[in-house]
Amino acid sequence: MSTAFLITMGVFVASMVIGVPIWVSILLASFPYFIMEEVPISAVTSVMVSGQITSFILLAFPLFSLAGTFMNSGNISRRIFDFANVNVGWMRGGLGQVNIVASLLFAGMSGSAIADISGLGRVELKGMREKGYDMEFSTGITLASSVLGPIIPPSTPMILYSVSSGVSVLSLFVGGFIPGLLIAAALMIRVYLIAKKRSYPVEKPPTLREHLKSWRDVSLSLLTPVIILAGMFAGIVTPTEAAAVAVIYSFLLGVFVYREMSWRRVWLDIRESAIFCTNTYAIIATSMVLSFIMTRENVGNALVHLVQAWELPRLAVIYMLLFIVLILGCFIEVSAMIILILPIIMPIVDAVDFSPLAFGVIFVLTSVLGILTPPFGLGLFVGAEISGLDFNRTFRAVLPFAPPLVIVIILMTIFPGIVTFLPELLLGV
Repeated sequence: MSTAFLITMGVFVASMVIGVPIWVSILLASFPYFIMEEVPISAVTSVMVSGQITSFILLAFPLFSLAGTFMNSGNISRRIFDFANVNVGWMRGGLGQVNIVASLLFAGMSGSAIADISGLGRVELKGMREKGYDMEFSTGITLASSVLGPIIPPSTPMILYSVSSGVSVLSLFVGGFIPGLLIAAALMIRVYLIAKKRSYPVEKPPTLREHLKSWRDVSLSLLTPVIILAGMFAGIVTPTEAAAVAVIYSFLLGVFVYREMSWRRVWLDIRESAIFCTNTYAIIATSMVLSFIMTRENVGNALVHLVQAWELPRLAVIYMLLFIVLILGCFIEVSAMIILILPIIMPIVDAVDFSPLAFGVIFVLTSVLGILTPPFGLGLFVGAEISGLDFNRTFRAVLPFAPPLVIVIILMTIFPGIVTFLPELLLGV
């Protein structure tokens, strides 16, 4: 590796440490390399407007983000919470179990952990506070269950993974089902054990009439993921077109059916989604410059040769990569993580012959754990804001629910068929 490359990486890391936005850090770091290697500076702009940034599939990212924002504003989170409360609120752990099931259902609409925390999380914490649950327990399970957002389809991080890795979006969506259910089951067992130890009260089971009413109130909302996936399975729509359908459907529900969204709210939601996605697109564009530099320096092949020279077992290599992802996730947002890190580690995944489909779901889940990890975990900041706890208490509240999530990651790594079974069965991939 050249001196110019080492200087570039030094400037990049230093810029991020002092709080410079990631996309600005990349640009600042790339200029010394282009100058020292005598590459025309004009190449920066040409690299930025080529490759992933022009991908049609990538359009699904802002569209699914907007659909999730509409779902939050359309009071659908309240309907989902009430539905989950009727159907599982009678179990040991009560609203803790409701919290998990509500997040599981909401994940099929928002595709984002932060959307789950900021939207559904407010409803969940309010309901648990009113029922007398302590705020640490309530906050901990709210944040832990939010990781279901990017695992259950549709998932915006998986769209970015697809663009970066070439793995089919639909296979990633389908591959997330079983892991998502495993995560929910593991968290529900954990809630049960905590509730039993603390002698939390158990509610009486609902009547048949209450069951039927809960299904009626939420049925239109639950159709969202069904419409998306059915259209993709049938080949009627592409992932991007499915995302557009999700936007239209969530808009119609919020404005004309439930009548919870004003036209001003619609405009604010569009503006909010645009700002969020603009930052992600800036990272994608500038990451093309960093990818160009790394390709020119042959970084990917150098790392592959290094791993092969060590002769480590496949699982050891994957766990090492996931550990690096988890550490970086403490500092870098999930979308940026996928765009920046994947081009470096995918050659290693291929070299050890690990399924890129299975690795995609495992990678996304591990990355999302970063939002619940200090010092810069965005989920912890949002959780602290809506719960009223300070940052340290919020982090301590999440810790009891970390083991179930780690166990699921370990199981998926040892048995990648947990991810690949459904895509192979339904899609033949």
